[in-house]
Amino acid sequence: MFSELAHRWWRYSPWISNPLVRLPDRIERAAFAVGIAVLLLLVPVAATIGSVTYSDLSLRAQQQRAEYVRVDARVVDSVRTERSETDGAVPASGTATVQWSAPDGSIRSGSAQVPSAVQIGETTPIWRDADGNRVRAPETAAGAVVNGTATAVFVWFLGAVVVGGLVYVTTRAGERSRMRQWDRDWQHFLQDRDHPSR
Repeated sequence: MFSELAHRWWRYSPWISNPLVRLPDRIERAAFAVGIAVLLLLVPVAATIGSVTYSDLSLRAQQQRAEYVRVDARVVDSVRTERSETDGAVPASGTATVQWSAPDGSIRSGSAQVPSAVQIGETTPIWRDADGNRVRAPETAAGAVVNGTATAVFVWFLGAVVVGGLVYVTTRAGERSRMRQWDRDWQHFLQDRDHPSR
């Protein structure tokens, strides 16, 4: 099976010395071969970009885990939930104003996502930085892996779309060129048939 495909590819390769293979055919097949080579070369490029993205996110996650502190914040007003119009399910979380202590002892307040069952006066965990400002939860190692992998796949997929588009355009141009050439050859054949003395 593989040897048959390889033999067929060799017979249709752009460097074959068959005089019946026209220039548009050679260009089309060369574009296809170059496209496959570029797709193969995109694999290590995409892997490198994904690895760099993972390293950056992993380093950022380590810095955030070293700088951010998880503290308990007190809920000071009722939880505001956004109910969906389509279903009657109760949301699992909502928004409320919470208060927490900064490292200098001052009380800070802000809006945060809290479980919908939390009542006024209860506490909920939040993250704050060294200055006492509320921040998002630090990135996780799993998130860095997922984002790095997604970046690599997206880069390769984007490259594949571009290469596939160029090969498709080249193929369509080759088909149009072949059809025009066949039309000209057919017209010459008809003229030679109708006027054999020419």
